Amino acid sequence: MEIPLFEALGAGNVTNGTNITSSGGGHGHMDADDIHGHSGHHEQPYVILFLFASFALGALVRTLLKIVPGDLPYTVVLLVLGILLGLLSSRFPSFAHYTAIVHMNPHMIFHVFLPVLIFESAFAMDTHMFWKSIYQILIMALPGLLLASFLTGILSMYTFDYGWNWYVGMMFGSICSATDPVAVVALLKELGASKQLGTLIEGESLLNDGCGIVIFTMFLNLAVGVQWAAEDFIIFIIKVMIGGPAFGFFMSKLTSFWLANIFNDALTEITITLASTYITFYVAEVLGVSGVLAVVILGLTMERTSISPEVESFLHRFWEMMAYLANTVIFILVGIMIMEKSIHMIEGNDWFYIITLYFGINVIRLLVIIILSPATSRVGYGLSWRYGVVTAWSGLRGAVGLAMALLVMQQELKKGSIEDWKMKVANKILIHVAGIVFLTLFINATTIKALLKLLGMSDISAPKRMTMYSAVRRVKDAQNRSFQMLKGDRFLADAEWNLVEKACEIQDPYKTKDEEVNAEEFVPFQRMSQCHDCKSMVPNEPSPREYQDMAEEARLRTLKAQKVSYWKQFEHGMLNREAVRVLVQATESAADSVGEFVDIEEIKKHWKIKGLLPKLRNKLEELVTDKQKDKLPMPEHKVLRTVFIIVVHPAFEWSINVLIILNLIPIIIEFAIEESHPQFLEYQFYLRITNYVFFVIYILEAIFKIVALRKHYFFSHWNQFDLFIIAVSIIDIVLDNIFGNVDFNPAIFRIAKIFRLLRAMRMLRLSKAAIPRMINIIDNQINKKLSFGYDVGKGFVVGEEEVMKLIPTIIDNKAIARDLRQKSDISRRAVIRELGLLQRDHPGIAVSVKTRQSMRAVLNHSRDTIREMQGGGLLDETEAKKLEMVVEIKMKQLARAPPSIPPPNPEQLLRHISWLEGNAELTDFMKARAQLLFHDFGSTLCKQGDRPTGLYLIVSGMVKLRGAGVKYTDYETQHSMDDDLDVYEDYLTSGNIIGEIGILHRQPRSTSVSCETSVQTYYISADDMEMAFDLFSSSFLKERIWRVVAIRISTPLLLKTLAYQGWTHDKVRLRLETGYMPTNLADRRSFEIDHTMDDVILVQGQAVSPHTREEFDAPCIIPRTIHKLTFNMEDEVLPAQLLVVPNKEVIIEDDTKRRNSLFGLTASRESSLCLQHAAQRRSSHNLLAKKSSSGIFKRKSGKSVSIALPSLETAPDGTTRRRTDLQPISDAEELPL
Repeated sequence: MEIPLFEALGAGNVTNGTNITSSGGGHGHMDADDIHGHSGHHEQPYVILFLFASFALGALVRTLLKIVPGDLPYTVVLLVLGILLGLLSSRFPSFAHYTAIVHMNPHMIFHVFLPVLIFESAFAMDTHMFWKSIYQILIMALPGLLLASFLTGILSMYTFDYGWNWYVGMMFGSICSATDPVAVVALLKELGASKQLGTLIEGESLLNDGCGIVIFTMFLNLAVGVQWAAEDFIIFIIKVMIGGPAFGFFMSKLTSFWLANIFNDALTEITITLASTYITFYVAEVLGVSGVLAVVILGLTMERTSISPEVESFLHRFWEMMAYLANTVIFILVGIMIMEKSIHMIEGNDWFYIITLYFGINVIRLLVIIILSPATSRVGYGLSWRYGVVTAWSGLRGAVGLAMALLVMQQELKKGSIEDWKMKVANKILIHVAGIVFLTLFINATTIKALLKLLGMSDISAPKRMTMYSAVRRVKDAQNRSFQMLKGDRFLADAEWNLVEKACEIQDPYKTKDEEVNAEEFVPFQRMSQCHDCKSMVPNEPSPREYQDMAEEARLRTLKAQKVSYWKQFEHGMLNREAVRVLVQATESAADSVGEFVDIEEIKKHWKIKGLLPKLRNKLEELVTDKQKDKLPMPEHKVLRTVFIIVVHPAFEWSINVLIILNLIPIIIEFAIEESHPQFLEYQFYLRITNYVFFVIYILEAIFKIVALRKHYFFSHWNQFDLFIIAVSIIDIVLDNIFGNVDFNPAIFRIAKIFRLLRAMRMLRLSKAAIPRMINIIDNQINKKLSFGYDVGKGFVVGEEEVMKLIPTIIDNKAIARDLRQKSDISRRAVIRELGLLQRDHPGIAVSVKTRQSMRAVLNHSRDTIREMQGGGLLDETEAKKLEMVVEIKMKQLARAPPSIPPPNPEQLLRHISWLEGNAELTDFMKARAQLLFHDFGSTLCKQGDRPTGLYLIVSGMVKLRGAGVKYTDYETQHSMDDDLDVYEDYLTSGNIIGEIGILHRQPRSTSVSCETSVQTYYISADDMEMAFDLFSSSFLKERIWRVVAIRISTPLLLKTLAYQGWTHDKVRLRLETGYMPTNLADRRSFEIDHTMDDVILVQGQAVSPHTREEFDAPCIIPRTIHKLTFNMEDEVLPAQLLVVPNKEVIIEDDTKRRNSLFGLTASRESSLCLQHAAQRRSSHNLLAKKSSSGIFKRKSGKSVSIALPSLETAPDGTTRRRTDLQPISDAEELPL
C-alpha cells in the first residue's frame, strides 16, 4: 500500500510524535532521562528556552550586522552559529538539553514553520508581477524541476558508489532541486535589483518546493517498495497538483469574504489570516492534496482589498515578523542538525562527493535554465542571459530539503533490510543534503552581491541617480529654509548652527566613495559647456538615449504615484474594494509596456452598460402594457366607456389574477387523482363543470377587453397569449365531450392530459404582475454597475490631479515634465467629460457616489478629530474608543448606501451654497432674484474677455471651461509652479458656480464657458449681487464669497508646495478652512506676519517685503522668512487680499463664529502686541468670547474694524433667539486685563 502524502510529509507513526514543550520522542531522539541517567518528576521546558534564546540571538546578529562592515547575509551567520551550537551540544552532553529540539520528527518543520514561510512569501509578493511571470515560473517549476531532478539523479547514480537504484536517485534529485532563496531575495531587494527578477526567483521557489515535495513523495513510495499502477500514478499527480491549488483558491475566497465583512478590527483580521493559513495546510494534507501549493494559492489570491486599510500595514508587519522568527529558528536548527546528525557519518570519499555534487547541481541548474530559455525568454518579462546567470546562482538549498532528507531516515521499508537502507541511503542522503545546504548558503549567498556587480546589475541607472540627486537637493533646500526660520526663533537663535548644519547634512545614498564624478556633473541637465562665441557657460541638453531613459523612469514613477494615490483613496474610504483593484491593475498593466500610460478606453468600459441586463430589461418593458394605457383612446359611447374604465382599472387585473390562482386548484387535483380511485367519475364530473365555469370567465374577459380596446387589444403580447390559452381550452373541451364517454383509450387520454397541462400555462400571466419588480431588480444591478463605474472614474481623476502636482518633483527636465502634464491633463479631462455625460443621463448615480464620499470625508475628519483630542489629553483611551466606535459603525453602514439617489432640486442647490448657508433671509432674497435658464448644447454662457454680468449656478448638465493657464511661483525656492499648460480646460457639472471672482473684482473674464450638454442654470445678475452686498452688509456676504474664492485659489498652491506633499485635497481644504482674511489692507498699508501664522497666501494684488524689497504677485504663498508686507496703495482695481492660516495654538471658538468672523480673528492682531500682552490676549480669549457677542480689535494705527458675531438676546416674551449685528466695544473693553 502506498504512503499518503500527509504521512510522507511526516505524519508518520503516532508513537514517534514529539512533545514540543519537553522535546519528547521521535526516532533517535535524546531526552533528559537519557542524558542524566535517571527520570525526574518534571521535565524542564528546554525547547521553549531554545526558541526564545534563538529569537534573542537572531536579534543580536541583526543588530551587529548593521554595525559591523561586511556583506554577510543574515541567514548565513545564523547557519554558522547553529553549527557552533551543534558542535557544543555534541561535545558537551549537558548542553544537549537545550538543543534537543533537533531530535523532533521532521514533520514539525513542515507543519509549524513551512506554512508561515510560504504564506508570507506569497502574500507579500507583487501579485501582478507574479501572474505576469506565471508562465516563466511554471516552466521552471515543473519541467525545469523534473529535468533538474532527473539530471541530479543520474549524477548521483553514476558518481556515488552507494549502489542506488533509479527510484532512490530520482528521490535524491527531487530533494536537491527544491530551492530556498531567502537570503538571495532579501539581498536583491536591498541592492535595488530588478523587481521582476526577484519575483521570478521567489515565485519559482514557492512552486518548486510544492512540486518537489510531490515528486519526492512519489519516488519515496517507490523506493521503499510500494507498488503503483499506472492509473494510480496519474490519479495521484492530478489529485495533488490540481487539488491543492483548487482547495487553496476556495479557502482564499472564503477567507476574503470573511475579512470583507469585518471593519477595522486588527486582532480579528490577523487571527483569521493566521488560522486560515494553518487550516488550509492541514486540511489539504488530510485530503491528500499538496498543502504547500494550497497555501501558495491562498496567499496569492487572497484579496488585499478585503483587509481593512487601517489594518493592512499592521498585518504585513505581523507576517514579516512571523517569517523572520521562523527563518531565525530554522537556520539555527539546520546548523545544529548538520553537526549532530550528519557530520559524524561522513566517510573519506563523502567529502569528495559533496564537493562534486555542489558543482554538479549548480551546473545542472544553469544547464536547465539554458535549455528552457527559448521558452522563458518569450513569455512574461523575458529572461536575459544576465538574469539567467543570477537565477542559476541563486538556487540555494535550505530547510525544506533538509527536512525531506530527515524523513528518509524515518521511513519504514515494505521490503529489504532496514540497516542497508539507513547506511547506504538515508544516512548518505542526509550527509549530502546537509553538505549542499551549507555550501550553497556559505558560497552562493555570500557571493551573489559580487556576481551582481560583475554583471553590472547592481549599478544604479542614470535616471535613478538623477531622481535621487533631485530628491537630495530638495531635502537640502528644505533644510536651508528650516535653518533660516529657526535662526530667527528667540529660543533657538544662540544654538551652535555650524554643528547643527554639519549634523543634519544629507548625503546622496547612491554616491559611493570611489565615485570619480560628482552627482552635479553626472546629471545631464546640470552639465555645462562653454559657448565658442560668447565664452559663457551654458547647460548641455541630454542625449537622445539619456532623454529616453529619463522619460521612461519618469513614466514609471508617475504610474507608481498614481497607484499610491488609488490606495490612499481606498484607505480614506473614497474608493471601494473593486474600484481600487481595477485602477491598480490598469496602472500595473500600463507599467509593463514601455511608453504606455493608463488606457482611458479600459477605464470607460466600467460604466458602459452592455450584455444581457439591458437587453433583458428592454424585453421586459415591451411586455408591460400598463405604460400604453394612457395612450389608448377612450370610446365615445357611454356603455363602452364604462367597460373601458373597468378593463383598464388595476382591480380588474388583480381579480383575474386571483381567478387564475383559484383555477390552478382543480387542475392540480385533476392531475393528482388516478383513474383507479373509487370516486374518480364523481370527481371528474365536478372538475369538468369547474373547467367550464373558468372557461366562460376567460371568454367574458376577452370579450370585455376586445369591446373596450377594439383593435388595440390584439397589439398586446399578453392578450395574444390569452387567446392562445382560450383556443387550447376550446380544443380541450371539444375532446372531452367527444371522447369523454367512450371506453378508455391510452392515446386519447395522453392527448387530453397534454391539453389540460397547457391550460395550466395560464398561470404564466401571473408573472405580468412581477415584471415591474423584475425591472426594478435589473435597474438596481445596472445602477450598481454605473455607480461602480463612476467610482472608478472619479478615483482616476483624483489620482491624475494628485500626480500632476507631483510631476515637478518626479522629473526636473522641463520638456519631460511638460509632456507628462499634458498627457495627464488630457486623460483627466477626457474622463471628467465622460463622467459629466454619465451624470446627465443618470443623475442619481453621481449624486449617490458624491453623497457617499461626502459622508465618508466628514466621518474621516471626525475620527481624526477624536484621535487628536486623545493625543492632546482631552479624551482618555476609553472615551476615545467609544467615540471612534460610533464613527466607525457609521462608516461601515456606508457600504449599504443605495446606488442611486434622486438629485436635489434647484432650490436645494441654491440653499446649499456655502456663502448662503445659515442665512435664511439672504437665501430667500437670492431665490427671489434668481432666474431659471435653459441653454442648448454648444451655446456659450460667457466669453473670455467679457465683463462679468452675473453668477451662474449649474442645476443640471455640464459646461466646459477654456482659458489661459494659471501661473504660480514658489518664492521660497524661486521655482516656477506654473502648470506648463498654455491653455486651461476643465469641466463643471451641477452644483458648481460660475462667475464668483468676476463679481468680486469686476474684471474681464479669464475663461470662456460653453455648454457640453443641455444645461439648466440659476442666473443671478451682477446688479442683484451688488444689491445683496448693500442689503446684507451685516452678514458680510461679500467677505464670505471672498473667503470661499480665497480657499479655492489657495488649495492648488499648497498642494504644489513641498511642505504639503502627501496631503489630500480634502485635508488641505480643511486646513484652509481654519484661515481668515484680514480686512482693509489698503488702509493699513502694511501687514505684520508673526509666529501665530503658519501660512500667508496672497490671493489677489501685489505685495512687497519692506526688508528684502522682494515683490510678490498673486496668487502665491508668502515665504516664511518674510515677516512684514506692504501694499500698493494706487492699485484700486485689484486691491490686495490675504488668506492667513493660523497655527494650532490660535484658538478658534467654533465653526459658526469662524465663518461669521471672517476678518476679525484675534490672532491677526497679536503681532502688534508685545509678548506679555499677546499671551494675555490668548489666555483671555475664551473669557472675551463669553462676555461679548462681538468686538473691535484695535491696531497700532488706532483704526478699528467691527465684525458680526452671533449672540443671544432675550425677547419680550421671554424666549431666547440668535441675532447678528454690529456692536463696537470701547477701548477699555478690548482686553479684560
